[in-house]
Amino acid sequence: MPEPLLSLKSMSAAAIVSVLIVLAMAWRRKPANSIRLNAACVFAMGLGLAVGYDLLIMRWTWPPAKGLDRFSMIVVPVALGIELIAGFQNVPRWVAWLLRTSLAATIPRILLHGSVYLSDSPEGWTRWQAGAALLVCGALLAGVWGLLSWLSQRSPGISIPLAICLPILCAGLTVMMAGYIKGGVAAFPLVATLVATTIGARLMAKRSVALHNFLAPAIVGVGVVGLFGLLFLGHFFGRLSTGSALAMLLSPLLCWGTEMPRLRHKQPWIVGSLRLVLVTIPLLVVLAAAKREFDQKMAPLLGKVPATTFRFPREH
Repeated sequence: MPEPLLSLKSMSAAAIVSVLIVLAMAWRRKPANSIRLNAACVFAMGLGLAVGYDLLIMRWTWPPAKGLDRFSMIVVPVALGIELIAGFQNVPRWVAWLLRTSLAATIPRILLHGSVYLSDSPEGWTRWQAGAALLVCGALLAGVWGLLSWLSQRSPGISIPLAICLPILCAGLTVMMAGYIKGGVAAFPLVATLVATTIGARLMAKRSVALHNFLAPAIVGVGVVGLFGLLFLGHFFGRLSTGSALAMLLSPLLCWGTEMPRLRHKQPWIVGSLRLVLVTIPLLVVLAAAKREFDQKMAPLLGKVPATTFRFPREH
């Protein structure tokens, strides 16, 4: 099984680095503006994740050979770069969303590169199967990304990043129980980084009246991309079921339920609490189902395998 102290160490380091960078970059005598605060969040998440994943002894060799390596070394950095560019005022919104949708369309292909699914072997997909699968996955990511970004502009609040972190944490646990332990553990530094960056950005936003309800789009973008990437890897390289993966990916969209007329104008803390409750309910169902399946199929096998088998030796 994974080493709890190693996971806790990586989460703590990622959180500390992230929040310190946000505070250091956004803290000035004058209140931070939206451009600087978004850029601070980008650098905070990037360095926080780099430190957290390095402590998990992730592989940092180029070119990355595995899906998880491509996720941490290609997908996440490109997402951070796009959100940095999109945060500048002179960049048109259509350009920002062209970059985002282009990334969403290519992420499935990047993560499956060199896998049996795209090979010419009998076990691989045909061309139309590969095209259809990549198209559907890319469209799902773009749709979730767009809807949550829209909600963050329409009704911003700290509850939106937290509602993304909940399924990421759930994804980490379920992916581990589905047999892809290293892929599941990779979710923990991501959650710590997103939460710490959100808190740091919130503290800086309170110093400015203009940014009182500001939510850095970079946090939403990186969170959605990270959630999708972990679920995608868990499904295609682990034993995570399609239903569980979809439930976790789509669960943050339940935050839209608070946009009903009777709820939208409630106090912010009530709206935020309702959002988290709505997102938590399906995640608890997914976790319960995953735990039951794990107890039936995997737990007996783990009792016969030495614990050292599941440690994280540095890969060469």
